[in-house]
Amino acid sequence: MPKVDRSSPLPLHYQLKQHLLEKIESGEWKPNDLIPSEQEMQNSFGLSRITVRQALSDLVYEGLLIRERGRGTFVAPPKMTHSPEERKSLTEFMTEKGIKPGWQVIEKGFVEANKEVASNLKLPHKTRVYRIRRLRLAADEAIGHHTAYLPEAVSGQINEAGLLEGGSLNYISHIPQMATSHATRSIEAVAASDLDVKLLHLSQGSPVLMIQRVVLSAAGEPLEFLQARYRGDRFKYQIGD
Repeated sequence: MPKVDRSSPLPLHYQLKQHLLEKIESGEWKPNDLIPSEQEMQNSFGLSRITVRQALSDLVYEGLLIRERGRGTFVAPPKMTHSPEERKSLTEFMTEKGIKPGWQVIEKGFVEANKEVASNLKLPHKTRVYRIRRLRLAADEAIGHHTAYLPEAVSGQINEAGLLEGGSLNYISHIPQMATSHATRSIEAVAASDLDVKLLHLSQGSPVLMIQRVVLSAAGEPLEFLQARYRGDRFKYQIGD
């Protein structure tokens, strides 16, 4: 590895970051490759542990490296970029890219609606609603998790097989109101919660993309409220050019 220039006005951690970035962008370090350890970089560059860790943390935060406890640091696979303007579901997008899509149901049953859920479903606080929590899989890797809330009347029409295949709404797509339904969405970048860390095998505070969706019938009746959270290092949502 080339040495850092201690006479340069550029911070040492930034210089190291650029050296590592060049190895990734040139293809010398390929996706899923294990990179040298922090100790090896300290020895190679003559840098402190804090400096090396800062450079690596920057690349992890930007989604270019992945840390796995007990195994080391790896080059991240390219992010999946999904554009809703293409009018394709994420399932269709992954299939076209040769990535096997899938779902895993991890929880389902009735719960009391909290204020946020009740508001989005236009129901009184603590009304009984049906909650479904699923992992979104890409080649058997969990890249996100969905928590969907349904009014009790809609929950009785769920297609159980649809929970494990197709797009995110496949399990209720057969309901008559869905034929003329529309959805509103919001997208926000957030830090990983305890649940994200557990389900998506992330470090505390890792970047997560949160998508919220409300599906409404033509008459404005809420059919589903969804909270979806995706790994920021594996997924990118593209809107416009």
